[in-house]
Amino acid sequence: MGKKLTINDIAEMAGVSRQTISRVLNNKPEVNVATRNHVQRIIEKHGFLPSLQARSMVTRQTNMVAVLLPDIANPFFGEIVRGIERTLRSNKLNVFLMTTEEDAGLENSFIQLSQNYNVDGMILCSPRLDEANLRRMIPKISPVVLLNRDVDTDGAACVVVDANYGGYTATKYLIEQGHTKIGIIVGPPRAYSSIQRLEGYKKALQEFNIPLERDLIMQVEADNKGVHQITEQLVKKQVTAITTYNDLAAAHVIQSCTDLKKSVPDDISVIGFDGIEISQFMNPTLTTMSLPLFEMGQTIANTLIKMIKGNETFDKITTVYPILKEGRSTTSFKALGKKLRASK
Repeated sequence: MGKKLTINDIAEMAGVSRQTISRVLNNKPEVNVATRNHVQRIIEKHGFLPSLQARSMVTRQTNMVAVLLPDIANPFFGEIVRGIERTLRSNKLNVFLMTTEEDAGLENSFIQLSQNYNVDGMILCSPRLDEANLRRMIPKISPVVLLNRDVDTDGAACVVVDANYGGYTATKYLIEQGHTKIGIIVGPPRAYSSIQRLEGYKKALQEFNIPLERDLIMQVEADNKGVHQITEQLVKKQVTAITTYNDLAAAHVIQSCTDLKKSVPDDISVIGFDGIEISQFMNPTLTTMSLPLFEMGQTIANTLIKMIKGNETFDKITTVYPILKEGRSTTSFKALGKKLRASK
C-alpha cells in the first residue's frame, strides 16, 4: 500500500503553494480558473482527500461535534441523540459519539480526546464530573451544551429537565389517588436528576403532611441491577405505590412484582419517568412523567449551532418540564381497597 498523500504532495505535483491547494479545497475565490482546474485534475487523478486536521488548520473548523453519553443502551439518550444528530446533519455538522459508561474518569479522558480532535463544539449528556471539574474544563472545550447539569459559566449553555417538578408531580398524583405509603427508587447518587427528583418527592409528602419514611427511599445504579431486590424490600414494607427514576427501572419493578405474585396496579401502582416509546407497550401500559426527547435533542443541537456561529443569541438555560402521562400501571387506593374487600 502506497503512502497516503498530503497537501504538500499535491502542491509539489501541481507546482503551486500549499496555500493555493487549501484555497482550492475550500472553494476560496482567490485562485484563477486555470490554476483551479489544474489543481482539481491532479486531486481527482490521485483521489486525494485532505484530513480533518489539515482542513481545520485553514478553516479553523472541523465540522465535528463531540457528543458524550453515559449510556447508549438507554432509550432516553438514544432518542435525544436522534434529535441531535438530525439537526446537526442538516447544518452540515458531523457527530463524534462517545459513551462513558457512567465513569467520570472515562468522561474526563474523552473530553481531552475531543480537544485533540479540535471539535467545533461539545455536548455533554448528564455528565458525571463534579461541578468544580466542569467549571475548570469548560473554558478549554467551549462552546459546550450540558444536558441535565445547571452550570452557569461562560462558554456553556444548559438544557435541564426539571426533575424536582417531575418527582413532585408523580408523588402528588399518587397521594391524590389515596396512596400514603409510597416507595421511591432513585438513580445514581452522583446524578443531578436523582437528587432533584428525590427533593420533589419529599416536597409532595411534606405538602400533604405525610411523614417521610427514609427506609422507603431506595437507590440503584444506572444499569438497574438490584431493582428486583429493592422491589422485594419495598413490597415487604407494604408500600401501595412505587415511583421510579426512569421507565426502564419501572419495567423492572413491574416484572419484579409479577415474580413476587403482586399485580400492577391491583396490588401496587408504578410510575416511571422519561416517556420512552417502550412505555406504551408495557403490560400494563406505564404511567410516566413524559418528556419530548427528540425535541430536546433538537434544542440542544440548535443551541450549540448558535454558539458555534458566534453571532446569534441563545438561551443560557432551557428548562424542560415533564408531563404526567397516565397509563394503566396506577390506580386509586380506594379502588384497591374495594378490590381487596371484594376478594374476601
